[in-house]
Amino acid sequence: MDHSFSFFPFGFLFCLTLFCFVGVRIYVLRYRDRTRHIDHLKERLIKGEINEAEYKRLKNLLTN
Repeated sequence: MDHSFSFFPFGFLFCLTLFCFVGVRIYVLRYRDRTRHIDHLKERLIKGEINEAEYKRLKNLLTN
């Protein structure tokens, strides 16, 4: 019987876990950035700097 230790399964699982964490982090950062932009647009709409049609157009650009 061969009792040699293989690092391959552990290395693969580590890389897969790391990749998943990075992917989730990128998704969270992009989503948070998008909501900040939409909140900024709402503030501009309330202040009267942009009209409602422009607000809807810009919001559609950000959400798509």
